[in-house]
Amino acid sequence: MELCTLSVILPVKNLAKEIGGILRLAAEQTEGLSTELIVVDMASRDKTVWESLRSIKELNIPGAVIQSGDGTVASALNTALSRASGNYVSFVFARRLFRDFLRPYCEASQAANADIVFGTAAGEPFGKEGAPVPGSVCLQAILEDKLAVDISAILLRRAFLDQRRIQFTESCEYGYSEEFLLRCFCDAECAVRCGVELRRDTTYELRRGPQKPAGSAAFQRVEALLRVTEYVESRLPNDIRLSALLRERRLPEAVMWCVDLLLREGNGYGAVQGLLKVNGARQFLHCGAATPFELRKRIRLWRTLPWMYKPRRPQMM
Repeated sequence: MELCTLSVILPVKNLAKEIGGILRLAAEQTEGLSTELIVVDMASRDKTVWESLRSIKELNIPGAVIQSGDGTVASALNTALSRASGNYVSFVFARRLFRDFLRPYCEASQAANADIVFGTAAGEPFGKEGAPVPGSVCLQAILEDKLAVDISAILLRRAFLDQRRIQFTESCEYGYSEEFLLRCFCDAECAVRCGVELRRDTTYELRRGPQKPAGSAAFQRVEALLRVTEYVESRLPNDIRLSALLRERRLPEAVMWCVDLLLREGNGYGAVQGLLKVNGARQFLHCGAATPFELRKRIRLWRTLPWMYKPRRPQMM
């Protein structure tokens, strides 16, 4: 059984004030583990690179700071993955920090030689703790909203990613992590739920300011899920249930997520209808046996009386 050597990847941009605390949290989590920390900078205009180097030295963490240019987060993650040398990889995102999970994840990965290890929050049990299951079982549970997996709290076997050629779609700003995770579960032969209860660490989380308006770029999430749908159908052609969940639930949910987002950003109903048409998204407002009742109601109201439709509050992806 291979030693659990770990590469922890942290994409950053203009985090000079926060990076010290985030790296301190990472150091606490990986103490005693064979770890490398890869900070990948996306053309920061402040002292993020300098503060990262200083913190890595002060905390005595084996690691490096690399630069990927002023591109997408997905591109930065791929740059870091290409440099990772650990047997396993995990990701840290400044806006969603979890604590005290990496050590038990590594133990679970060694016990089962898992392709992917994940955890759940309190009150969200799934399957038997530590029991290996095919990734497709987890994929179905995710699509049925019976399991929530956060990309900020997973452990992936690097050889699995290399063998399956799984990467982030670099041109994608919205939905890149969702696409990556769903592809991982589609291909994983061995997925394991670790018994650790996931807890957020809000002390160091980034809380600065609203993000830029998405506009038409929001439809990248629909495109990402369409790529996932076609990938799953090619890899698991006999799994009719997964195909139905993607086409009759996940894709229309993503379209309505775009509708909600665009309306909250101040676009008028007519403008949003036009964007749906221009981006080819209306065709995915398709209901079937796998479509939940509440989603059917939302789609029906939007189609028939759009001026009566009220956008939902944003939900964590």
